[in-house]
Amino acid sequence: MPARADFNVGALRPWLGNLALIDVPSNIFRVCGTNLMSRFGGDATGRKLAALDEAVAASVMSAIDRARTTKAPNDGAYRCIVAGYLVRFQELVLPLSDDGTEVSTILLGSYEAETRPAWR
Repeated sequence: MPARADFNVGALRPWLGNLALIDVPSNIFRVCGTNLMSRFGGDATGRKLAALDEAVAASVMSAIDRARTTKAPNDGAYRCIVAGYLVRFQELVLPLSDDGTEVSTILLGSYEAETRPAWR
């Protein structure tokens, strides 16, 4: 597994708004990109995962648990209603490790893949 230090923030600049770093032991968002506000119901930086909407937290926790178990990247989709629109997010979960063996941080990339009126 790569370490957080293996990533050059400058190289990630085009995607920063869609990225979040989640500390695994504490389940606290260390960084949460501005484009993720609709996904998480506001700025999640500094917040515990449990402070999010229950369904949102369960979705993210499931992806984190999968990454911790497999120690491998995983992807998925999440759907939710935001301001009367059904929004589908495509996500990539990348486990990071400080010691090369245990997952210490999750790098989450989440993008709105589809938005349509919820009543359709």
